[in-house]
Amino acid sequence: MVVNAGALTPKERFLKVLAHGAVDRLPLVIRDVHLPGPPADEQLLEHGVCVIVKSTIWRVSYSDRVEVRERLRVDTHGRWVRERVFRTPLGPISLVERVLPGTVWVEKFPFESEKDYPALEYVIANRIYEPDFDAFLADDVRFGDKSIARPETVRAPLHELMYQRMGLEAFAVEWSERRGQVLRLLEVLACDWRRRVELIASSPARFAVVDANTEFRVVGEERYRQYHMPFIEEACRLLQREGILVGAHLDGNNRGLAPLVAETSLDFIESFTPPPECDLSIREARSWWPEKSLVVHFPSSAHLGGPTRVVEVAREILRDAAPGYGIAIGISEDVPDRGRSTILPLFRYLAENCQLPLPTD
Repeated sequence: MVVNAGALTPKERFLKVLAHGAVDRLPLVIRDVHLPGPPADEQLLEHGVCVIVKSTIWRVSYSDRVEVRERLRVDTHGRWVRERVFRTPLGPISLVERVLPGTVWVEKFPFESEKDYPALEYVIANRIYEPDFDAFLADDVRFGDKSIARPETVRAPLHELMYQRMGLEAFAVEWSERRGQVLRLLEVLACDWRRRVELIASSPARFAVVDANTEFRVVGEERYRQYHMPFIEEACRLLQREGILVGAHLDGNNRGLAPLVAETSLDFIESFTPPPECDLSIREARSWWPEKSLVVHFPSSAHLGGPTRVVEVAREILRDAAPGYGIAIGISEDVPDRGRSTILPLFRYLAENCQLPLPTD
């Protein structure tokens, strides 16, 4: 199916849905890092799919008071590993990451013990962010009017501390035994967070993600209210007044989070994953968040059943999403075998059945 060239462009349709505007068809989206490769990529574009290009609006460096040594190597399993050592006047810290297509996973956190607080604070305080708007704008038109650049996610300081600086186990110990030092480190991270949000506010970005991957069973209501929601609201104030739409990347179980997210000023929720993988249906999410748009990730597990199964699940999802306003759907997470045999049948079915309003029977 080739989408009518006289209709909204894929980029326009996607942005309009994020802004709660009325559109002709359900926007179809895919992250650039999840494209299956040629010739399927070209066929997806013909189906009217908008490619969300993972981009950034800044370059990161460090002041001359921090010496950074980096080494890239291949481990025994053939995977790329990046090792970085940060030497400061207050001592060294190191970070080891596994580098994967489109993402990285921390294998060794920079915080290992109480002695690392001074050096970690020093490294964060001496980070430098330089605007890189030209690279961002180039990403925005990588596929012409069928792509849009997405700035790097800015996570709440607590989330960054738990998942990127300490790890959950170390955080739990430090929160219990040295909370004062944890809170001081959070203040340093908050200053760094504001520098990035202010840079996004001055950028050509049209949307941004300011909260991500929140696991309610780990954070809980009290910490979410105290350490996530104030930063979400601050980001919304700074960005929305510049015309930038603000969202959260919530790709897990959202039933516990739903009433809290409902209280925020977020414009949209991206990578929302319905059953059978996660615990909140699209219909339930629309009930909790009637004023927030949803960018739905089609459940990755459905691809294991092959082309027939993805079409069956897509039919169920469209039925649950009806009448479909304020919703986009596509792929924003990893899928088995990169969806080589399933992505095209999935998007072909969606393209043929995404005219709005979706049938409610």
